Amino acid sequence: MPSLHPAKTHEIYPSASPTTGHAVQFYECDSSLIEVLGSQLGLALEAGDTVIVIATRKHRDGLREGLASRNSDFGAAAQAGRYREFDASECLRDFMVDGSPDKTRFEKAIGLIVERAEAEVKPGHRLVLFGEMVALLWAEGKEDATVRLEQLWNDLAQRHSFHLLCGYPISAFDRSEHRRLFFNICGEHTHINPAESYPERGSENQRRRSVVRLQQKAEALETEIRISQQRLRLLQKVTKAGSWELDIVSDLLSFSSAAAKLLGYESASQIRLSQLMDLMYYSGDREAVAGHLQAAQRHRTDFTTTFRIRLGEDTRIIQIQGKTFYNSGSPIMLGVFTDVTPAVA
Repeated sequence: MPSLHPAKTHEIYPSASPTTGHAVQFYECDSSLIEVLGSQLGLALEAGDTVIVIATRKHRDGLREGLASRNSDFGAAAQAGRYREFDASECLRDFMVDGSPDKTRFEKAIGLIVERAEAEVKPGHRLVLFGEMVALLWAEGKEDATVRLEQLWNDLAQRHSFHLLCGYPISAFDRSEHRRLFFNICGEHTHINPAESYPERGSENQRRRSVVRLQQKAEALETEIRISQQRLRLLQKVTKAGSWELDIVSDLLSFSSAAAKLLGYESASQIRLSQLMDLMYYSGDREAVAGHLQAAQRHRTDFTTTFRIRLGEDTRIIQIQGKTFYNSGSPIMLGVFTDVTPAVA
């Protein structure tokens, strides 16, 4: 994969960031990751925020050196407890059970670190974390455990205020069978920051020329990132929503953990489109959704409709929005599910 200069001014989160955020940073080489982290975490420390780093020793050493060279007050911030670091492998051992993250142990181990740090954050400031435990799990071939850990972080964010950045080497996603899990990983994040050679700025023609220069695998992965960013743009327009993707050729529907919960599944999953239709117990709903999907595929138009499902004793009204895109010439549909069931007074 080609190595270009990293984007030193790239923001992990928009300037008007919410109280919580969960970003992912893909990177091509260690020096690029350290460059991005040094810039963004350095800005957080300068602003008086608290920073927690859960990383490998190599990255902790590199980041500490980079922060010290950028910020003359880094030593004071560390002395005051506003910069703390933990070993990613040791943290994983605290909550992994039979090759998978245990929720209770995760809450006791990582939840306690977050809770204590959050209690010490001064008013008007943020708690910012960088973690690569997920990258270690992925490197060990524990792909499902990786997605599960991302979900546990999101559960933790429901009770605590923090900004989390996860880091993955883009070379780790080099096989075609990674595609579904890559979707799930991106679907657990509120911001997706591409690798340094991804043509993020400039005209569409400039982007196309840049993409052509990438190797075939790099091109496919960065197309996935672009598609994932499209998903987030759709999600940011609505609340209490989850993202989905339909591979029109294979008829496979993938959805994020947030979407899974809306549909009654325990976690992010992949099902046949027919299985989604089976969830709709009114034939009129099935016909309406199928008609919108077909029209959107033919005309590449946006669509919005609703269907009803049963969850236990409750009937929920789910709104589905979507649009057709093309990935290397193959049609896919992206969209969101939203629970629009009227609240009971």
